[in-house]
Amino acid sequence: MKALDDFIKENKDMFMTNEPPAGHFERFEEKLRQMQRRNKLRFISRITSIAAIGLVMIASSIFIYNRYFDHRSIILNLGDINPQMEKVEYYYTSQIDNLSVDIDSLSIGSQESLKKMMSKELAEMDSIHGVLQKKLGSNPGDERVINAMITYYQTKLGIMKSFLNTLNQIQQSKNQKKDNYENTLL
Repeated sequence: MKALDDFIKENKDMFMTNEPPAGHFERFEEKLRQMQRRNKLRFISRITSIAAIGLVMIASSIFIYNRYFDHRSIILNLGDINPQMEKVEYYYTSQIDNLSVDIDSLSIGSQESLKKMMSKELAEMDSIHGVLQKKLGSNPGDERVINAMITYYQTKLGIMKSFLNTLNQIQQSKNQKKDNYENTLL
């Protein structure tokens, strides 16, 4: 850097002799203005491109959210539709609750696997009930969904009654064996 400074100081005359041609500064200013206009246009086009991309992203995000993620389905029960359906639902749910208490009260001892199988079946049926509740929330007046829910309650009640009968038969069989054993001892 020092060598360049020394060269300029020694050859000062060489640098001062040539003057720029006439109109040089005006042409330079015009080129500078054109460059500034182009830069402004580039800046504006970039801003509008970014804004357009942003709008497309926002619109597609809203579309995707509404299409795939906004599944806040309303969960309805039959009783939420009208008072008559509330009575029907209450009847079935109370019957199912009573049967659940009866099933739980029976000691099945060695038949634990049977009880686990029944619990699994009822859990699967309950998942179907959840789907039906969501469908009812989406279509509150749809008779098919209402009938499907009533059929669900009837089917669950029938399965539970059948299971209770099976447990009662097992219990009676055990009691008979016990009585027979006691009678042979006497």
